Amino acid sequence: MGFFDKAKQLLGLGGSTDGEEADDPSPHATTPGAKGRDRKDRPPLVDQPAGTGQSVEDVLVAREAGDTAEARKILAQIDRGKGLRTVLRAAAALEAGDEDEVKSLLAAVAAEAEGWKLSLQIAGALGDPAAAAPYLARAIAEKAPVWAIAWARAASSDPAEQRGGLVDLLFEDARLARTIAARDFSIPGAVVDVDATPRYAAFVHGRDSIRRFGAATVARLVDRAKGGSR
Repeated sequence: MGFFDKAKQLLGLGGSTDGEEADDPSPHATTPGAKGRDRKDRPPLVDQPAGTGQSVEDVLVAREAGDTAEARKILAQIDRGKGLRTVLRAAAALEAGDEDEVKSLLAAVAAEAEGWKLSLQIAGALGDPAAAAPYLARAIAEKAPVWAIAWARAASSDPAEQRGGLVDLLFEDARLARTIAARDFSIPGAVVDVDATPRYAAFVHGRDSIRRFGAATVARLVDRAKGGSR
């Protein structure tokens, strides 16, 4: 029996007896339990302030098209002085060598880096267990909740860490474990839990945006902000 078969047993997931596909709503689904497992139909987890018509998703699309100048322009327009947009704006400035803008944003980035959430998002975005280890350690030192540490371990590319993290998460927060099993691992029969979805969506949006932007640059920015170096 493989790991995911065991995970299905632990999560209480049996095979479908009627041939119907399992519920798998997106975080923004209007009706809990909406049918369908086509991941392409899910709306992206974007961060769009009212009135701008643009979002972090537009920034990432511009960067992926090679237009870093347009990405910076969008970030300047949508930045509200805190949150993920500010972190990415500062990271883009660091990447471009714009020290004046970096310095103007560094205090806000340092405030965002207080606490465990950004550290764990960076750890998850980096992908490399060795590179992620200092951020995981920082999050533990910052009293990250057990479920968050378990999730970070479950997202590791190291199979042993992944298994241990998923098992810990199962016992600590079964609803979130089921949601992660459905969305991150696509385990057949796993159903997204409506109550856990907002927490999942908020964390994953940051982690995946940092990954797409360039986790190493964001990590370098946060290290500078946390270290107080100017």
